[in-house]
Amino acid sequence: MQQNESFISDIETYASLMFTKEEIAVILEVDPVELKGLLQERESPAFKAFQRGRLKREAEVRKGIFDLAQNGSSPAQAFAMKIIENAKLDDL
Repeated sequence: MQQNESFISDIETYASLMFTKEEIAVILEVDPVELKGLLQERESPAFKAFQRGRLKREAEVRKGIFDLAQNGSSPAQAFAMKIIENAKLDDL
């Protein structure tokens, strides 16, 4: 499987759209088993791109939640508090 810059960029893009590893393999027309193996190698550029895509999208969603919470949305405030509590527990 060729891992050029375009391939790595595509992985990040599709990961940010929350496609599964298997769905990304279908889109990129590569062997799903081979891609899954590649995405488990923590030092590979593909693994890092996949994680970066997922985390950047999660950050955007969290920002939206915090923005809604600051503007008075009770459900967003409750969810924001859960995010804060989980972050604090993880920091221990």
